[in-house]
Amino acid sequence: MKKLGLLSLLFFAFSCSSDNEDSKKEVDEAALEKMYTEIITLSLANTQSCTDSKDWDFTAIGAKACGGPEKFIIYSKKINTVDFLAKVKAYTDARAAFNVKWNIYSTCNVPVPPDGIGCVDGKPVFLKNTTF
Repeated sequence: MKKLGLLSLLFFAFSCSSDNEDSKKEVDEAALEKMYTEIITLSLANTQSCTDSKDWDFTAIGAKACGGPEKFIIYSKKINTVDFLAKVKAYTDARAAFNVKWNIYSTCNVPVPPDGIGCVDGKPVFLKNTTF
């Protein structure tokens, strides 16, 4: 009977520990999501009309566990690009630290940078070279 009580206690301790770790991971994920949302808002890509592609640029963002960026995002050159790119770097560094802390795995494919930015229906879009 003592063994059963001890096993129950150990199971409860480990399950609480796991719940606590899950909770900490969720907090970290929420912080990353908040950073990302702020960056997208600051980029103006979803809110400002695109009439001249020269007013837009793109940058890599995030960190895959295997290395390299998660993706590319478009941003307006009319914003404070120094501060914006610093926020992108802070997010990318935080994502890399998250990956290490939580033993995150990912595919090892690296997204191909776009060939540029174009304006389609008033929105900035990535241009891809489709000629071979």
